[in-house]
Amino acid sequence: MTLGAVLNSARSSLSALSEKSRVVSENIANIDNPDFSRRETGNVMGYHGIRRVAVWRAEDRDIFAQMLSYTADHAGHETLSKGLDQLSRAFGGPDGETSPAALLSRLRQDIQAFAAMPDNAAAARQTIVSARALVDALHRGAAAVQDLRTQADAEVARSVDRINEALARFHEANAAIVSGRLNDADLAREKDARDAALADLAEEIDIRTVQRDNGGLAIYTTGGAVLYEREPRAVTFTPSGILGPGAPGAQVYVDGVPVTGDAAVMKLKSGRLKAWMTLRDEKALAWQAQLDEMARGLIEAFAEHDQASPPGPDRAGLFTWSGGPAVPASGVLVPGLAADIRIHAAVDPDQGGNPFLLRDGGINGASYVVNVNGLTGFTDRLLELDAELARARPFDPAAGLGASADLAGYMGDSVAWLEQERANAVRDTDYSAALLTRASEALSRKTGVNLDDEMANMMRIERTYQASARLISAVDEMLAALLRAAG
Repeated sequence: MTLGAVLNSARSSLSALSEKSRVVSENIANIDNPDFSRRETGNVMGYHGIRRVAVWRAEDRDIFAQMLSYTADHAGHETLSKGLDQLSRAFGGPDGETSPAALLSRLRQDIQAFAAMPDNAAAARQTIVSARALVDALHRGAAAVQDLRTQADAEVARSVDRINEALARFHEANAAIVSGRLNDADLAREKDARDAALADLAEEIDIRTVQRDNGGLAIYTTGGAVLYEREPRAVTFTPSGILGPGAPGAQVYVDGVPVTGDAAVMKLKSGRLKAWMTLRDEKALAWQAQLDEMARGLIEAFAEHDQASPPGPDRAGLFTWSGGPAVPASGVLVPGLAADIRIHAAVDPDQGGNPFLLRDGGINGASYVVNVNGLTGFTDRLLELDAELARARPFDPAAGLGASADLAGYMGDSVAWLEQERANAVRDTDYSAALLTRASEALSRKTGVNLDDEMANMMRIERTYQASARLISAVDEMLAALLRAAG
């Protein structure tokens, strides 16, 4: 090898070492950047030494795909857990003293106390106070459901906006990669940006990617809907506005095809968007139905019976509603009844009513009076009401609980249902968090920056640089000696 060839080889080595030093510095500078994948280098050899330094990003598509899946699962479970927590707080938790079950127990105690002192005005008034507290609790539960559904609808709209924004960022990076006009450093940078967009997208919606021959990616939901194929597909949602009791809201569409709701064939399976839709149209509606059935059961249990012969229809007594004086059909759900139930004005002292009508009957007029002799010690009606509260009655199975139970048992079952749903969501959140952490750690080991490794690389580069510099110095001395000899 000639001295010129040796000199060219050393010079190309210095140039390559400079590029490798830049890559190591870039790795170290991005050690805390979660969207950065470690850059690696390799020599491309030429006739006299290194022709150029190839730069590529470390990646593992299989682990990354797992992380995307676990990201969607965790984001969905976490959202569901928070939403169910919000419903649970309406009554202060499972053991809350303001839950319908606790307040019904208190009402029964007051009815029994009233029956023990049927001529006591304070006992009569206290019974109405306890009944009003129960009505307020049902109103509060119905309001919590409505608030959650309104919030969920707004969050669906925001999630759809984030999905479209992430798809736009993905398209920009993917188009640059497919163009084939990028150098190694820019290509690695665009792949980082593309993966960052995918990670953001996975928090909102469950996705899978397919590698194309040109280096690009296609994106599908795990249910099969196309989110990206050369161009991003439009994800659309029209906010529902005011959601009526029992009514599902508007649905989400991908490229005009529904991916949520009963009409969807390619349904979403996880992610925040799916969780908000589940809260809005499933969990909240189920709990709303249970609250409505509680209200219907109260109206039915306290209904007055016509004492005439032949008797007329039963009419709403202590508890009534906008459909009163009729009593709702037994065992048939009436959507929105929990927000509609109220204390009958005729028996409410705060509205000018007479609380002793609860003892005597007659809230609906003379033909409904039970205490026809006006006895101050009359207890038959109060004892009948107490027995009604303990009696099993039909409930609509559409509410998700049993078809028959006593009212207190039904209210307790509803609390248990909500707490079980919440506990399941918390358990799933913890499990998905553990899976996501493991996948993230595995991906970090494959693609993340290790400071110790990078510092070791820097030291190797420095030693090689010194050796190349010494080689150039030696060649320079030899050339100088030859020139002196020739002179």
